Amino acid sequence: MTEQPEQQKPPRKIQKRTIDGRERIINSAARKFVEEGYKGASLSDIILDADSNKRFFYNQFSEGKRDVARAIMANTLTMNGLVPQRLKIQEIYDIGMILAYRVAREDALLAAVKLSFEFGSYEEYGTPWGDWVAFNTGQLEDAQRQKEIRPHVVPAEQARQLSGFWSGLVLTAIVVDGGLHEVEAHISRGYQNLMAAIAVPEVLPFVDFSVDRGEKLYVSFLESQAQKESAEE
Repeated sequence: MTEQPEQQKPPRKIQKRTIDGRERIINSAARKFVEEGYKGASLSDIILDADSNKRFFYNQFSEGKRDVARAIMANTLTMNGLVPQRLKIQEIYDIGMILAYRVAREDALLAAVKLSFEFGSYEEYGTPWGDWVAFNTGQLEDAQRQKEIRPHVVPAEQARQLSGFWSGLVLTAIVVDGGLHEVEAHISRGYQNLMAAIAVPEVLPFVDFSVDRGEKLYVSFLESQAQKESAEE
């Protein structure tokens, strides 16, 4: 049997150009979705804003806007920046604050929030909220096993309420405050109220409810990622 020649990987520069071009399209689409909604956003405007072309676009997103929206939904609501803590309720607060910091600064995450509430459209591109409810359920179950939250709390129900109040505060801030400049303060206060209701009182003094906690954790994560990438080059 004749041996097949080893398939060569694309040069690193070509890979990076492809990744960068794809990222520009996602960011461009996110901005347009935030400003105009999914149905209102023009595909040609997305391509133009991303400094791209139709050939490259459809090579990356064969189903057009639907594929871009799916990419936004699949890749933005991440747990990046979350660091394991002794108290699970600290982790619950931390991820909420990391996402609060990011949603005020990342069009893709804000687009994921807004698109999730465009009635009926999510059937085309999905929603990340089910995954976050499942993640929060696991955290709350761990917290209950560690006797950090009260026995009467039902983790699955509380997780659904938690994601609902988080996203609701984001949307309310946009309408009432005219933007997201105060969203971290609102969400921090929301978590403090929630923890006062569900947590065992003895653990609350040991939870760091700093408004800037999400920023510190996420910036630290980004710095560590940049160091890794620099070391690999």
